[in-house]
Amino acid sequence: MKRTLIFLMIGAFVSGAAAQTTRPAAPKPKAVAVILSGLGGSKAYSRNMLDWSSRFRAVLVDKCGLKAENVTILTETADAKAKPPRVKSTRDNFRAAIKAAGAKLGPLDQFILFVTGHGQINEPTGKLCLPGRDIDSEELSEMLDMLPTRHVVMINTASGGAEFIDSCADEDRVLITGAGAGNDGTSAYFAEFFLRGYETGEADADKNKAIDLYEAYAYAAPETANFYHRQYLVVTARRDPDDPLVWLVRGKQTRKIWKRLYAGTKNILGTPRRQPDDPPLGDLDNEPDPTPKFGRFDTHWHNRRVLAEHARLDDSGIKRGFYLWQPYKFQKPPPDEPDQEGRLARRTVLGKPRRPAAAP
Repeated sequence: MKRTLIFLMIGAFVSGAAAQTTRPAAPKPKAVAVILSGLGGSKAYSRNMLDWSSRFRAVLVDKCGLKAENVTILTETADAKAKPPRVKSTRDNFRAAIKAAGAKLGPLDQFILFVTGHGQINEPTGKLCLPGRDIDSEELSEMLDMLPTRHVVMINTASGGAEFIDSCADEDRVLITGAGAGNDGTSAYFAEFFLRGYETGEADADKNKAIDLYEAYAYAAPETANFYHRQYLVVTARRDPDDPLVWLVRGKQTRKIWKRLYAGTKNILGTPRRQPDDPPLGDLDNEPDPTPKFGRFDTHWHNRRVLAEHARLDDSGIKRGFYLWQPYKFQKPPPDEPDQEGRLARRTVLGKPRRPAAAP
């Protein structure tokens, strides 16, 4: 009898252990992304927006580990034969994409929204220009509120992004906008430098092979400012409004980027008329990219392009945001402390579960 009881106990233990080993593991947190590209307004800007959208998808899939089927791209024109296929970025299609993304998300998952295009800032709420009916910042905020996860990242590289932070900010969201001030220009180029930070790895400031969103922002914001400040308008006798604008652009890498972004526009590279006592310009296509000078007014200010994008980050939900650039100087980053901007962004990596907060 005792021997039978022992066998029964051993059998129960073994079957219990087998049940434990075959129990399905909890699903790992995942990331789902929607890439929204609105109206370009010109062939050149539409081309740039499509390029940025495609490159951001590549960053998400190739570098951040997202599954290709979890990334949806909506662009100004549809292309079912493209790889991946692109859906036309109408308001209804965008709402459907957000709904489909929500169906894939759980409470621990991460939702990523990347936006390019033109915004409007002359109405009570911000708007993103789409084919057909536009979408405003209040409507987008309601759509984000309906998602089943609070781990939301929005990277808005469109112009007129300030009002979207004011409407969409929340304590569990990381919002980055390239044009974070209400008077920022109509063509925004922050996306170029945000992407380059990931593509080159230069945004990985601590060299831990994981670029957090504060690192990405802290790389792209000054690179965008420097891009503007390396450009100088060459004064010419323009006899017709269609005559090109001539620019002196300094730095090998900056000139290379400038040529690509402004190809097909009324902007061309050139040099100003030189005076006998002016220093030689040298080989502009091979000179190192200079660090722009500021300080007191001098020749380095003459005809320099004005910065038209003031990148802003908000991850505390208080709709205040943080600017790395204030007029003519870069700001000291906020400390990594509770209730400070950047704390959540420092713990958020695209495609990865959120990092635990550091011990006080």
